[in-house]
Amino acid sequence: MKKNKTLTRDWFRRWSKEYDQTLGKISFHRDLLDLMVKNSNVKDGYNILDIGCGTGLLSLKFLQKANCFVTGVDSSGEMIAIFQDKIRKLNLGDKVSLHLMDAASLKFKKEAFDQVVSSVTLHHLKDKLSAIKTVFNILNKNGLFIIGEIDMDTTGKFTDIRRLKRILKVLEQEWIPALKDAGVEAFSKMFENGKKHILNQGEYCISLAQWSGICRRAGFKSVAIKKLGRYPAFGIVIAKKS
Repeated sequence: MKKNKTLTRDWFRRWSKEYDQTLGKISFHRDLLDLMVKNSNVKDGYNILDIGCGTGLLSLKFLQKANCFVTGVDSSGEMIAIFQDKIRKLNLGDKVSLHLMDAASLKFKKEAFDQVVSSVTLHHLKDKLSAIKTVFNILNKNGLFIIGEIDMDTTGKFTDIRRLKRILKVLEQEWIPALKDAGVEAFSKMFENGKKHILNQGEYCISLAQWSGICRRAGFKSVAIKKLGRYPAFGIVIAKKS
């Protein structure tokens, strides 16, 4: 487990400078972030926690939508440094607070946030239920939690050919847009990441239905799934605390 965490952090350290020009340019990723913001119904004054904020692609969309306050956490210092530079250039220092923090070890007070959001981050955790229970506790009583993820079940034995076919069928919907929208370099990154998904090397993706079940087990009363129209391999889980 510790080895895979190290591999993941090293992966993002190496990817950080190219992140905005690769994943940030791919249409399915942009559409996913837009779907998250649209379904958040974020209001002025809301306190938002962005888990795995990276270079700030999702956080900045929330700040464009409403006069809210964003707390971003990420385990990659390199990613946070890039986001911090954007904050300085956009003069958003009074709207954003960034912390070097692992998604599995969130340190915030109970009911500290109106909304918690996370895009393509929480699949890196093996113990997903524990993390989602923490999210439940740090949301206020009317809080909303939105997960943006790839709808891909990678559970099972590596030697199971049906599992491999299931994963490859989904990865194809990731690789083709990467090549079309952002070129060979982006495709190369996503292709390399595909192997990590297949072998669960710091990547432990599950289906959106499985995410929904975990949210219910964590205590969320209302849970819904919405898929991307153009890219059905991606979607969001919307979990309401009450």
